[in-house]
Amino acid sequence: DDDRKRLHFFFGNDVPRRIRDDPSLGGTLSLMESLFDQDKINEEDFPFLIHAFEAIQCIDAAKILRAEIMPITIKQIVDDQDDDKYKYGVQCSFLPKKIIYENDTVMNDSNDKSIDAITTTTDNKTALHLQSKWKPVFSVTLIIWICLFIFFVILIIIFGAVSGIYLHRTLQNNSQLQENILAKKEKSNETIQRLANELKYMQNIPKIAFDAQWSPSGETVAGGNGIGSATNQLQYPWGLLVDDDQSIIIADFRNHRIVQWKKGNTTNGQIVAGGKGEGNELNQLNGPTDVLIDKETDGLIICDRNNQRVVRWLHRIGTTQGKVLIDNIMCNGLAMDDLRYLYVSDIEKHEVRRYQLGDRNGTLVAGGNGQGADLNQLNRPYYIFVDRQQNVYVSDNNNDRVVKWAKGAKDGILVAGGQGQGSALTQLLHPLGLFVDTLDTLYVADQWNHRVMRWPQGEKQIIVIMGGNGSGAREDQFHYPYGLFLDRNGNLYVVDQWNHRVQRFSII
Repeated sequence: DDDRKRLHFFFGNDVPRRIRDDPSLGGTLSLMESLFDQDKINEEDFPFLIHAFEAIQCIDAAKILRAEIMPITIKQIVDDQDDDKYKYGVQCSFLPKKIIYENDTVMNDSNDKSIDAITTTTDNKTALHLQSKWKPVFSVTLIIWICLFIFFVILIIIFGAVSGIYLHRTLQNNSQLQENILAKKEKSNETIQRLANELKYMQNIPKIAFDAQWSPSGETVAGGNGIGSATNQLQYPWGLLVDDDQSIIIADFRNHRIVQWKKGNTTNGQIVAGGKGEGNELNQLNGPTDVLIDKETDGLIICDRNNQRVVRWLHRIGTTQGKVLIDNIMCNGLAMDDLRYLYVSDIEKHEVRRYQLGDRNGTLVAGGNGQGADLNQLNRPYYIFVDRQQNVYVSDNNNDRVVKWAKGAKDGILVAGGQGQGSALTQLLHPLGLFVDTLDTLYVADQWNHRVMRWPQGEKQIIVIMGGNGSGAREDQFHYPYGLFLDRNGNLYVVDQWNHRVQRFSII
């Protein structure tokens, strides 16, 4: 017991206190186990410890150490020997089937736990084997399979990455190709639409020879039966247009209606909008000054001036009321380009605006700089005309001139008049209705000079093509010409306001 106490004291700093302070036989075994777990001692120390216990006459301790630890170690040695034999096909002969420790024999297959003797010598090969710990050894085949597996995994990853990059680039190229195709398609559609619009424009706008002439006497094709509200009468008509079927549509100002006169029927007109008396209800008009046809809807767009609005009546005949497109505008003239943009003159704001149908604000295209005579100003713009390049021609009434505003321009270009009031060929006096043919020749109703003028581009050979014979009711006279229109054949229609009629002058 004293020896074990000394042993506990010697190893006291290497084991937990509870083991150090337990000098019993079980405590000594726990001390040995703790030292073994901490690798303070190993298999090489077993013979030395047993010999030490014998030297100090601790026979029981030597027996217990041998009984509790050595059979387990020997069993591990045998197991290692068997494993080596089966793994490598070599029998490790350095470990005998039985191990002799001087007086006692310990069998590896024995269950006998009572061993009476201690040995202090071991075979050198056995000691060497005890020093080694068993480590799992991978077979060459397993390593090859693992390498192959890793190789194929890496190959799959590389293939996936390359495929992903290729797919991404392919999608990008396809997307770019699709965008290019769509852009080209859109451009082609624009070209087709432009050509279609130009073709339609050329069909609707006549190409008139430079030396063309018209009949000096007009033919009454609407009204002419005195002032009144009957269907065969007009009352101070303003603007007009001629449809593709040669029907004449007239803004009958004082009758607050739009009337249509079919080709060949000069006896009676037909009310197609308004006609319910002066008023601001949707089924009424109040002083309409201009009208045009929206080909897409076959509807009428009307300048309802005294109601300060622009309205649309669909399907002309049979429609009982209109719809307001633009309000709070003192409109007078209307025009529509090939892209269905609506142009409206405002005689109160002295400007012209372009509207996309459904838009009530519009974009300024002429004037807008207050009332004045500068080229960036207008003074009561009445009627307008828009050509296929979206140039806007304006009858600048109180400035006695016609001004052209190119698309996006800040200033207008003088194309007719502007030389002061007078009756000379280079002068106009309160111009109103106007029209431009495919050769950019201007036709304008010279209101207070009671004539219609033709101004070729460049102001060469300005001529009076009708009227100019003073105011009157003869077939070769006007009493304040207002609206003006050329049909696709080049025949000229003029609203003779104070004679309450429309005159047609046939091209010769």
